[in-house]
Amino acid sequence: MLTPRQRVILRQILSPPYIYRWAGLLTTVALMTGVTIVVLSDVGARQVLATGPAPAVAAAPAGLPARSGADAPARGMPGMARPAITPSLLTVTDTSTERPAVALTFDDGPTPQYTPEVLDILAENGVKATFCMIGNQALAHRDIVARVVAEGHRLCDHTMTHDATVGANAQDLMSEQLHRSRGSLSTVIDPPETIDYFRAPEGRWSPELDQVAAQTGMRPLGWSVDTLDWTQPGTGAIVASVQQSTHPGAVVLFHDGGGPREQTIEAVRQLVPWLKDQGYEFVFPS
Repeated sequence: MLTPRQRVILRQILSPPYIYRWAGLLTTVALMTGVTIVVLSDVGARQVLATGPAPAVAAAPAGLPARSGADAPARGMPGMARPAITPSLLTVTDTSTERPAVALTFDDGPTPQYTPEVLDILAENGVKATFCMIGNQALAHRDIVARVVAEGHRLCDHTMTHDATVGANAQDLMSEQLHRSRGSLSTVIDPPETIDYFRAPEGRWSPELDQVAAQTGMRPLGWSVDTLDWTQPGTGAIVASVQQSTHPGAVVLFHDGGGPREQTIEAVRQLVPWLKDQGYEFVFPS
């Protein structure tokens, strides 16, 4: 039961103008809550549109090794989740020794600013790597492509323009795109060089893209160590990511194009000798 004083206070609250003020306050709170929910939902939707859903694990195409389960989602730019990466090649087997093996890969080149510096470091240390080249970049810098091949490195098709949507196209268009980029890259070399691998831009794989790459004569090439050098986290962070995550059979992802890569160059300069000191043999994915 309410006391007389409490009944007086309640009547005051429920009488004008207090009732209007309470109604206005509750309405404002409800509107703010609704707006917050809508904004958060929109942010989540835009993240999915920006990055794409995590690719499904698919059965390997004929002639390719079975793919393992999905790795933990790769970290990306602050505030933007990147899709989980499922490397097609988690191990490397192109080795005739008992030493642990590691494969270095470089994406988004060739570029006159950075690719020659990477090649210099590799040459100084007697190390081979795989270069995942963008077709238009290769056509614009044929001399660098020629040097890559002449020094014994491998080439990988990374589409003509770094088209991250290639895996979402119809299979006939997808096949046309891969044939074009692979053909453009191979004709830069005289005689034409065989392109062994295909790497999906941003790691946006699909079962159909795996299959088309195999039909085009290329093995889908993923990675198991993402240095995140494309985010320019600092040379120390790039070095630490490799030192903490590299394991026997690792495929390591660097970039020699697509933006400023001074941090990557310095990190590679430090990491190649370090990996050699750890007893690693540098091989091609197989």
